[in-house]
Amino acid sequence: MASGVFVGKLNRAGLRRWLKERTERDFRDPRYPSVRLRAMASRQRASVFLVVNEDNQTKWKKQGTWPDMSIDCFLDELPEALAKRALGGDWTMGRFEVVTDLLLWFVDHVIGNTTLSKSWRRNVRSVVGKHLVPRLGDLPLAELSFLDVDKQLVQTMLADGYSAGYVAEVVSKLKAAFSKAAELRVVGTNPLADYQAKLSLKVAANDTRLFESELGALFERLSAALMPVAMLFTLMMMFGTRIGETRLARWDHFSGGMWIIPASNTKSKQEHRLPLTAAAWALIEHYRKWQLQHVGKRAFLFAGVDGPISIRTAQKWSEEIRFKDFTSHDLRKLFRTIIADMGVDTVIGERLVNHSLPVLLRTYVLSTLNTGMKQAIEQYHEYLIAHGFNKVAPEIIPRSLADLGNAETKMASGWL
Repeated sequence: MASGVFVGKLNRAGLRRWLKERTERDFRDPRYPSVRLRAMASRQRASVFLVVNEDNQTKWKKQGTWPDMSIDCFLDELPEALAKRALGGDWTMGRFEVVTDLLLWFVDHVIGNTTLSKSWRRNVRSVVGKHLVPRLGDLPLAELSFLDVDKQLVQTMLADGYSAGYVAEVVSKLKAAFSKAAELRVVGTNPLADYQAKLSLKVAANDTRLFESELGALFERLSAALMPVAMLFTLMMMFGTRIGETRLARWDHFSGGMWIIPASNTKSKQEHRLPLTAAAWALIEHYRKWQLQHVGKRAFLFAGVDGPISIRTAQKWSEEIRFKDFTSHDLRKLFRTIIADMGVDTVIGERLVNHSLPVLLRTYVLSTLNTGMKQAIEQYHEYLIAHGFNKVAPEIIPRSLADLGNAETKMASGWL
């Protein structure tokens, strides 16, 4: 293992150069003699230590890991920390005074972490800025209680009309912030470690699920929607895909009788291959011709200005097909429910929705799996057609161009 000490300026640029270009194991800055960093084996990260004298012995007290922790914040509080230690007090990394301090640190930590998806990082920034800081930001961090979170976050969001599911998502982001801060030792303890919002979120609400008996109403709304809107959610309904991966569909993903969703587009980060039935292929070809005529040649099925439509646009489109209060994810749930009711093998069903399989089921014979997936999709599409899918699918009853005037107008004005 490399040894030696590199002497340099303790800042982000200096640390990056040390890890990337040098071989010394340790780093120190003469301005901060009590601080030492030690590179990990991969030289992608470094442990941050406070070097102190206790009982006439030099001891290294680990304070965190860079770049997970902010070296600038650490150095800002270093004089206070050393003063406390000199007076016999203990110092923890609790440098945050109010909840806002921790939340802004978490946003900075997340935004810089490229191993997380862009959509998740954007969602964290949005949730923190829109809900968490305004409702909890001024509360003293050391005194934050479960009751504070329940009264000032959960109850106020429910009173403002947000769904229980969305409130639960916001709470999960809050808990993630505290959990990560505690894990990286930027706070001494996690006051929300055991907090659960389930009881508060058990509120009376209309059932937002989609049922098989509502397929007719769903088909009616899809048939009345603009062509790209109808196509996006028709694909989701036909294959049980997520809205995020569906909006990223490219024409070159459809070949060889398969819809191939790249690993980079899936939640599981595993490539997903879906067999195309004759009806699905006819529908896709019909839409390709429509796009060429009315939008022009594009790489993406759902083309925006410089690529695919954004997730926000896709979610806005979902409002156009609602005949009750449901989300686009309910289309995926309906798909899974119907194929289960049809008697499709559990393993086949889980693979169709691209869920990770337990270890004991991963030995399922691949040829059997592929055959079962194709048969299940064909059976499911026949079920949809038998229940009125011809109101939507142009491969059964093609729409006339006269019915698409509104779509042409909106696309011409840059709506996509």
